[in-house]
Amino acid sequence: MSENKFSDQFIETVRNRSDLIAVVSEYLSLKKSGQNFVGLCPFHIEKSGSFSVNPSKQFFHCFGCAVGGDVFSFVSKIEQISFPEAVRRLAEKTGVPIPSDPENRSEATPAEKEAEILYRINEEAALLFHHNLIEQPAAQSARDYLKARGITTETMKKFLIGFAMPRRDDLMKRLKYPPALLEKAGLLRKGDTGLYDYFRNRIVIPIQTLQEKTIGFGARAMDDAQPKYLNTSETPLFTKGKNLFGLNWARGKKTLIVVEGYFDVISLHQAGVSNAVATLGTAMTEDHLRLIRRFVEKVTLLFDPDPAGVAAAARVAPLFVAHKMDAEVVTLPPGLDPDLFIRKEGQDAFLSKIKQGEPLVAFTIRQTARTASASITDKAKTIQTLFPLLHKMTNHVEQGYYLQLIAEVFGMEEQDVRLDFDKPSVEGNRRSVSEKVAIVPVLKSRLPKNEETLLALLVQDQLEYDLLAPISPNDFTTQQTQTIARFFWDEERNAWTHPNVATLKEAAQHSLFSELAVLEILNENRSRLTKDNVASVQKKRIAQKTLQVQGELKSAVRIGDRQKAQALQQDFFRLKKELSQIGSLHLHE
Repeated sequence: MSENKFSDQFIETVRNRSDLIAVVSEYLSLKKSGQNFVGLCPFHIEKSGSFSVNPSKQFFHCFGCAVGGDVFSFVSKIEQISFPEAVRRLAEKTGVPIPSDPENRSEATPAEKEAEILYRINEEAALLFHHNLIEQPAAQSARDYLKARGITTETMKKFLIGFAMPRRDDLMKRLKYPPALLEKAGLLRKGDTGLYDYFRNRIVIPIQTLQEKTIGFGARAMDDAQPKYLNTSETPLFTKGKNLFGLNWARGKKTLIVVEGYFDVISLHQAGVSNAVATLGTAMTEDHLRLIRRFVEKVTLLFDPDPAGVAAAARVAPLFVAHKMDAEVVTLPPGLDPDLFIRKEGQDAFLSKIKQGEPLVAFTIRQTARTASASITDKAKTIQTLFPLLHKMTNHVEQGYYLQLIAEVFGMEEQDVRLDFDKPSVEGNRRSVSEKVAIVPVLKSRLPKNEETLLALLVQDQLEYDLLAPISPNDFTTQQTQTIARFFWDEERNAWTHPNVATLKEAAQHSLFSELAVLEILNENRSRLTKDNVASVQKKRIAQKTLQVQGELKSAVRIGDRQKAQALQQDFFRLKKELSQIGSLHLHE
């Protein structure tokens, strides 16, 4: 898709209309702390908040993972969209009219163009399937089936539920796109006799992104076709392990309930439980957790207390522990899935059941114990399989609690369990080291304090440029600080200046820029603070130059070059005088 190449003026208008605090608060909780607002970073795993937002400068920065930027950077990263899409999204949100100058458009990449066509194909297919369900006589059995499951016409329309006709080429003939593109979208499949519709005689449910773009479909057979449920195959738009059905409807909730089926989600939403989502025929993956963690910190999982449910819990428990996410497990009565339970018992009974959730790790331990053999040897081996899960915990109190629980449910001595748990192993040591590396936060940039303070004052617009006149970007001593300083330096005028919009946009992508934007400056006398640090930078630059000249002077004396030695001696005394004058002037101000 061709995106508008928005003008600097338009971008600045959208920026001025957008409140970063309000935007960020839609995704995470912020608390006032000094001049900033702080919270848990949505871009990496952490227990204590290192994510800061400066309301006056409208920049954010995480001191844990070093991600930072402006409001466009935040929306782009958290929604996983491009910069132009972020500008467009915020323009629509703030009511800024979007320009439509055809001469001011830039070409999208071939992959972006193809993706836009595939989105369009899926949208048209979804509408066609939905029309079939509502209007076509051949879909009567599908309508009867849905009504028998208690699905209302209003819900069918909300989720855009559809029906794929039984004919092998119905969709292929009705969608006016090249067959190769329909195949790439996952709607056609190639067989011995050529291409045919992938979904036939099935109830079809669109799978949508957070932006409510259709990327694929889940379909239930209306006959004896196998499998009973069929998902779109992997396409450029759709990966099962990276998407959750219903998340576009559930976002904004404080917790999520994760179920297994499309109709579980649909029935729960219809009954008013609007925070339900479903995996798409796969176990929960790390990508799922990264996605979920952007919105909530607590998840309720619905598992059956059978071997398959225990195995599912054992698979996902390490992911939740590693991501430090709070997960509970709820088990429903035998023979009742969430869809049947809420239709039979109602919303109140379902929500009451949800409140009885058991912590995921405790559930895994208890259910593992119930399926273990009575043999002491087998029990000991089974307990060993639980240790890697506990080794992932960084909280020793949690570890201690669950070791005690293991001993209790397996009928073993707690001391013996702890001795086995504490035994070093090559595998355990290797895992511990890798996990420590994974959770160590990125250290705050190590900069000369005087340069850091001056740049923070610059970025936060808290100093007078005239006070910086004695120095230039070249006086800063690291590549990082010089880079940031040059955003405020006019090469033609050889003077400090306010950066333009384009320069600021570039600066926003620089991690150090956002770090400086949220840096707390405690000294309230900004003028004195600026003068002190300018003098300090001057002194450091002159001192370094003095040492360089002194070295060259010694070399000239050693080789007997009297003329060069005299010139260098004059430079040396001049520099010493400059250094003395800076100290004297500063002392008597």
